[in-house]
Amino acid sequence: KMRNQQLLLLVLVTITVTTCIQPRQSQNDDKQYKVVTLQNDLQILLISDPDTQFAAASVDVHVGHFSDPDNIPGLAHFLEHMLFMGSNKFPDENSFQEYLSSHAGSSNAYTGNEHTNYFFSVSADHLEGALDRFSRFFIDPLLKIDAAEREMHAVDSEHTKNIQSDPWRILQVTRSNANPNHPFSKFG
Repeated sequence: KMRNQQLLLLVLVTITVTTCIQPRQSQNDDKQYKVVTLQNDLQILLISDPDTQFAAASVDVHVGHFSDPDNIPGLAHFLEHMLFMGSNKFPDENSFQEYLSSHAGSSNAYTGNEHTNYFFSVSADHLEGALDRFSRFFIDPLLKIDAAEREMHAVDSEHTKNIQSDPWRILQVTRSNANPNHPFSKFG
């Protein structure tokens, strides 16, 4: 089976997609592609590459800073951080990162205007354990109060770092001049 082979596995789940689209493949691309729709209508794109020893997964959630309530700017970004802070099944805040680090992996996430994307890579023979931990972000995150305090500071620290960035400043000036009734005008 594809899952048991040590191949690159890239899982893209887009929560808002409801129709199955088959990927186009270049004639020079020797990877194998398969689209699977789960019982809950989530779609997964599996990509198998026999020339790699690593596996990766990504989940894209159709919620970004445009969805932030007006009175809580930065909420989507804050929740992006909080999902990494443990789950009921894996309550240690560092469980996921420690698992990845011990198996040649890494992870990250980003919050955009309309999407938040979570992703990781790991040695292919440890994909199942990584997926088990990763999936718990979306099933039973802990969202502990003490972690919330730290992550609010982490998000604020990222914001403070960005203040000196010219591209970020230009974006904020553009946002401040946007139609105030459009979500693009929100802090993000």
